[in-house]
Amino acid sequence: MRQLIIQVPRGNGKAVIDIAKSHNGTNLARFEGNGEEPIDVVIVHVSNGEVGKVLEKLQDLPKVQITLIPTGVMTLQPPASEAPQQVVDVEERSPIEIFLSGLQSVGSWVFLVMQHWQAL
Repeated sequence: MRQLIIQVPRGNGKAVIDIAKSHNGTNLARFEGNGEEPIDVVIVHVSNGEVGKVLEKLQDLPKVQITLIPTGVMTLQPPASEAPQQVVDVEERSPIEIFLSGLQSVGSWVFLVMQHWQAL
């Protein structure tokens, strides 16, 4: 399960919620915020297998900004007796997450090589 924080121009938050619901999103929250302009901020939790599909649909929204937190989250819902079943639903990382991690890793290596080169 991954957490996404999504910012869209105010009034578009409901569309984000609808997209998340269509991909079995859980523990959804929307609130108003202020950036350079009024925005809706939506917190979404979706299974790893749905992350790429959600991101694909979100790109159709205007001025969308997305934060993908690349660590697992545990979403819990009552009753407490069902918590053990809820937290053992383990999945592989999403393909988009693996791709982005690779890019981030390559960027780190380039930075380290440049630092080393300058030191010589």
